[in-house]
Amino acid sequence: MTKILLALLFFAMAAPTHAEEQPQAPFDEARVFEWWDDGIITAEEADEIFSRLEEENYDEACLLAEVYAQEPCATPSKKQARHRTKKKLKPQPQTIPETPTLIPHGRLSWKGQYDPDGHMKKLRRELQLQFYYFKLHLGSQELLSYRRDKIEAHFGQVSTLELHSHLPLDTLWGTALLYPIGKFRLGALLDSSRTFHTQISFHPNRQNEITAAFWKFRSQSAIMLQARTTLGQVSAWHQLGQVLPLIKIQLQSEKKYLSWKTTAYLHGDSVPQGLNLSKGIAENSLWASQTVNLQWPEAFNTILSVKARILRPIATDSVSARFKATLTSGPKPLRPSISATCIEASDNCSATEWKPAIESSWEHLSLNASAKFSRKENRTGPPKIEIVATYQHSRNAFAKLLVAFPEAAPAKSVSVQNELKLNSDWLGCDLVFAFKKTKTSSFQPNFAHLSFFLKF
Repeated sequence: MTKILLALLFFAMAAPTHAEEQPQAPFDEARVFEWWDDGIITAEEADEIFSRLEEENYDEACLLAEVYAQEPCATPSKKQARHRTKKKLKPQPQTIPETPTLIPHGRLSWKGQYDPDGHMKKLRRELQLQFYYFKLHLGSQELLSYRRDKIEAHFGQVSTLELHSHLPLDTLWGTALLYPIGKFRLGALLDSSRTFHTQISFHPNRQNEITAAFWKFRSQSAIMLQARTTLGQVSAWHQLGQVLPLIKIQLQSEKKYLSWKTTAYLHGDSVPQGLNLSKGIAENSLWASQTVNLQWPEAFNTILSVKARILRPIATDSVSARFKATLTSGPKPLRPSISATCIEASDNCSATEWKPAIESSWEHLSLNASAKFSRKENRTGPPKIEIVATYQHSRNAFAKLLVAFPEAAPAKSVSVQNELKLNSDWLGCDLVFAFKKTKTSSFQPNFAHLSFFLKF
């Protein structure tokens, strides 16, 4: 431990660079609760998405949301990259790098999730402390990191983000070092269980990168390859001795009138050692989604979106497919949409869902009303009516009220979800409460998610 700290302090004597930015989630827990309460995803699928959000692995959280909920998702980094690409001809003012301060600063966060009985289901406490080029994580993750001039050193619980892995990795307790040499980056890891990892990356420019890595576990060895281009990323993990490798694909293209996105996991009957795959991915040898968007910006920003989800479980030889089509058009003050979902294509779409909706947005306030009709075996059940009101004032205040009538009759069932976000320079909170009333029971809590953070 002492030698590692001395090595990190030695690295700290070089010239200053930019401070690290806090990653932002593409969506929050309240959105996941909405999908769960609406019946779009199951409780297990919601837990898988929650786990990725807690790990700050937002790329994987987006992937789960796109497949399970069939909802569009893009990480903030990708959105910002596209924004910069569109305006690359505009000259940008040069910024002077800020010298990191030796005064410790960071954030203290607390997150709790409660079940209908008021019992704590999940608890996450974390302290992130940054001083000079060092960052200390305590709580859910215990990690000391050093980042400077693309040099990285990590000691503690090392995982996916620290090793820049496209594939989600198991958490290891060890030491990792990444060092750039020109257009190459060398990396190595050694953990307490004698797991050894070494990698080399080549990035000729910012848009393209290829990485090769070797993993040595106690009883197994594996080779990992991953490539990143302007179209996306493709990764392969081959455990020596297994017949089929595990492959992850994320490709996308966005043009003015046409955009598409392909996401897929492919693997054999067993999952290789060293990977931390979500349960749904591990149980399906093919886990994929395809999205195609046709858009006409000149015609009230009309968008036709078609999504397909394909799953092939390991336990059976059958293939499950789900399709969803959504048409949205109109100005912000009055923007209607309609979507149709084929729950299972192998049943000739005998179960379908139709959801017409209308949204009205102003500067700080937006209203949304929708009705979802479920049709099964030529019989249509009562619609689920949903009304949403949202108020947002910059990034400092956000309030949302969602009222749903699952059986179109308030006397039978009512679901109410409240969300409140407050953010200041030093304090923030995110509160989500849901209550449900049925024909046989009065209003009672359904779930709750509380989040507080203190910045200093």
